[in-house]
Amino acid sequence: MDIDRTNLQFAVFGLGRFGMSIVRTLADYDATVLACDIKEERLNEAADYTSHLVQADVSDADTLKGLDLGDFDVVVLAMGENFEAAIMATMTAKELGVPKVVVKALGQRQKKILERLGADRVILPEIEMGEKIAHSLVDPDMIDILERAGRQAITELHPRAQWVGHTVADLDIRNKYDYNIMAVIRDQKIIIPVPADLTMQTDDVLIMLSTE
Repeated sequence: MDIDRTNLQFAVFGLGRFGMSIVRTLADYDATVLACDIKEERLNEAADYTSHLVQADVSDADTLKGLDLGDFDVVVLAMGENFEAAIMATMTAKELGVPKVVVKALGQRQKKILERLGADRVILPEIEMGEKIAHSLVDPDMIDILERAGRQAITELHPRAQWVGHTVADLDIRNKYDYNIMAVIRDQKIIIPVPADLTMQTDDVLIMLSTE
């Protein structure tokens, strides 16, 4: 479902390492965030990033309903260690009409169950991070995997050493490497579209669409 990204309201339940990283990142965007956890010390840490704090047990459906979840655009359920609570919260959030529910899972089995219950996105943090690390070990030029859909991926990488000093046209990257250059970031400026006569430089960052 497409969501208007202006004035989005977020709720993050579960303030472990994953949940707290979500809260911190959203705070960098000046987003309105409700942070919720049963542990007071975690709420104290979250207070550095948001003033909207609730200490509650999210495994209780009535508690969730009392927080007016339906008023939020995105709800993040990051309590992966409590799968029963994640199930209950997912079902309740969808019943209350939350447009986008993002849930942390601890394995493929949990992921499948949560998707069947209506979760819009299920994240496996350890697995996804492991994939990125593995890719970086195999391909030192790769900076990040920005998005993945089926066998296609949008990646961010530095030019191969053998590309530097050559133009896009000379390299014929699309045919030789099955990469499509979507944009080039150079000196903090984004080059779109990428001209055929652009010469690759070592410090360039390439945004690439590839078929794995």
